[in-house]
Amino acid sequence: MKKLLLSFFLILSYSPLAFSWGKTGHRIVGEIAQRNLDPNALKAIKELAGDDDLSRLSTWPDDIRSDPKMGYTSPWHYVSIPTGKSYFDQKRNKEGDVIEALFRFEDTLRDSKESKDHKLDALRFLIHMMGDLHQPLHVGLAEDRGGNSIRVKWFKTETNLHSIWDEELVDFEKLSFTEYSNYLNHFSNENKKDWEKGTFMDWAKESQELRPKVYDLNIGESLSLSYEYNYKVKPIVELRLKQAGIRLAYVLNKIFNKENLNNGEIELRKKIKENI
Repeated sequence: MKKLLLSFFLILSYSPLAFSWGKTGHRIVGEIAQRNLDPNALKAIKELAGDDDLSRLSTWPDDIRSDPKMGYTSPWHYVSIPTGKSYFDQKRNKEGDVIEALFRFEDTLRDSKESKDHKLDALRFLIHMMGDLHQPLHVGLAEDRGGNSIRVKWFKTETNLHSIWDEELVDFEKLSFTEYSNYLNHFSNENKKDWEKGTFMDWAKESQELRPKVYDLNIGESLSLSYEYNYKVKPIVELRLKQAGIRLAYVLNKIFNKENLNNGEIELRKKIKENI
């Protein structure tokens, strides 16, 4: 038992990204998506998940990581891409990553031969990982483990840059996930149409391009972040939560309305599988 527990904690210690958006952030993404589902998607999800809505389903992939037997899912929460490089400039983790996993779970939900249980798990992962994909440090740098190795203070609390983005910036608003969803679930039709363009790959690239703003710390010798940093990055945090929610609804609406993949989407899936 001691060896098993030690192995589990080593997995968490050396994983480039030990956690993801905190529960509030994931629930916000799920709640915004829930409010933008069409009737066919709502019906299909109810058939899979019963009374559990997307906000409730959203935290399950983090919850199960407390089980040592589920450690193999950890790589699915992030991807490491060096600055100036693209996803295909390097061989991917054979265990998968957040981009590969999102395509894989979408395909599971589209497959009429898959069992209900497999589809429910795929739905849970898809909801959660859409949130992860939009957190810039989940498309991070391997050398600092997605900001986990950058030790800083959040006000007076010792923490790391990744944890600040996962939880502190969202929780700083002191809103419940439903209150924050009410606040964020407003956007123009033009914005919505623009956000729905592209694929998981394109949305990951957006996170990668936001990293310089995340690392613009100006913390000097004190290594302390507080009001100034929150003010500077709050628009990014809220934009990514909104985009993740709208895009999650968009993907699920397409899946459950049985919209076929286009040739480009099919070829992209083949290329991802060949690159692992």
